[in-house]
Amino acid sequence: MISTVRVAAFGGDALRASLISLGFEPVEERPDVVVVDLRDREAILRAAPFAGAAPRVLVAGRAEQELCAAIGADRSRITDSIEPAVLGPIVMAALPARPRSATRTLVVSATRGGLGRTLFAVNIAARLSAQLRVCLVDATGTGAAAWWLGADAQPWTTLASLVEELTSEQLAVLAGEVRPGLRVIGGTSRAPDAHVAAAVIRAANGLDDLVIVDAPLVSAPPTDALRESAERTVLFAYDDQCSLRALALAPSGDDVWVIASQSRAEKLGDHPVFRCLPRDEPAVAAALASRDRVKGQLGRAYDEIAEIVRIDAT
Repeated sequence: MISTVRVAAFGGDALRASLISLGFEPVEERPDVVVVDLRDREAILRAAPFAGAAPRVLVAGRAEQELCAAIGADRSRITDSIEPAVLGPIVMAALPARPRSATRTLVVSATRGGLGRTLFAVNIAARLSAQLRVCLVDATGTGAAAWWLGADAQPWTTLASLVEELTSEQLAVLAGEVRPGLRVIGGTSRAPDAHVAAAVIRAANGLDDLVIVDAPLVSAPPTDALRESAERTVLFAYDDQCSLRALALAPSGDDVWVIASQSRAEKLGDHPVFRCLPRDEPAVAAALASRDRVKGQLGRAYDEIAEIVRIDAT
């Protein structure tokens, strides 16, 4: 989630009202951006002694703009209007770049079934477990992730009775490693409630380097709650009408990677495609027969994405 932008405003009530209408938080200390109306002499006098390194956005009429040009002020941060539609983009562009924290939780969802969401989650988890401590959480209630890994995962009905006091140490006992660096949580019976899944993810975050969540479809309400606790979402889609309709209502942004499953589309609806996964039925059939990692062309695509996720998580 993006935190509220803190703005110190030096100007009249109209300037302040414009900033508030944009959802910015007016502050007097530690702002992200300082906005000064140079047309208001009182505002200039109040802003002059204001300390701090926050970038300045200047509101200037023609005469003030000539002065700004003379002193070499950044023209991209000068505007002659305090209308929200004009001022908002300038304030956002002035924000200093904020380093993104490492991904601790990765949610994998899809626009519909049959796109390879669980196969992807299992394969990425297995590949990364050689370098990171990975916890794979199956929040679908199917137990498919545990089946792929040959594990006997605790059903969610058992975990639900423990969430109020679940610690990382308890989770380590309940979900032991199925292989070095990899544990799986979530067996059959039913999908977990959102608060149950969130409690398990919190405990897993204290235990492992990366938590990968095999989540229900993106249209399911529990998935929204799971996304709120994650730094990164991987969303599987296809170029059919069902997927495109679901994508129209799906979240977007830098924290969402759209994967085009069995498609070469560069864009699905309004969503740019992060990676395309090839159709590779022989590789999937071989993996299914042995419950092993997918190889072949699809496996190489998984290798590439796993390396990107590793970098994202570290």
